[in-house]
Amino acid sequence: MKKYLTRRTFIALATLTAALLLFYVSYFQDNREVYLFPGIVAGAVLGLCAVSFVREVFDMCADDFKPFPFKREIFSLLVMAAAALSAEAVGMYTCCFLALLAISLWYSPQKSRAKKLRDSLLFSTGFIGFMYLLFSVVLNAQLPKGILM
Repeated sequence: MKKYLTRRTFIALATLTAALLLFYVSYFQDNREVYLFPGIVAGAVLGLCAVSFVREVFDMCADDFKPFPFKREIFSLLVMAAAALSAEAVGMYTCCFLALLAISLWYSPQKSRAKKLRDSLLFSTGFIGFMYLLFSVVLNAQLPKGILM
């Protein structure tokens, strides 16, 4: 029983509980059309958290990753906060593109600056293109347009 009460199992259980609450809030609403996409995303997150919890309980996780220092994450947290705060004024797609570009440049392991910039631009452009197709074309969602869009 002691092997089940590890820090990682507790974190997986807490994450699963939060995902369950998110799914409940997103899925069980009166207006299903408005909450369709959040319900789908919350269901996917709930499924992934359940898989993570099962893997932790049955000790199916490999410890082959290197710990990532929190101070390396502060930059991305600040960039995401700035993007979220300025999305209304600047525009959702523009903010997401700039945030994704900055974060992918920051975490890219490549040594060559030109290759790092090229790959980050390609990744950011492709991801924002996918977001545009998903939200604006398929779901017809109204996102903040801002001054640049």
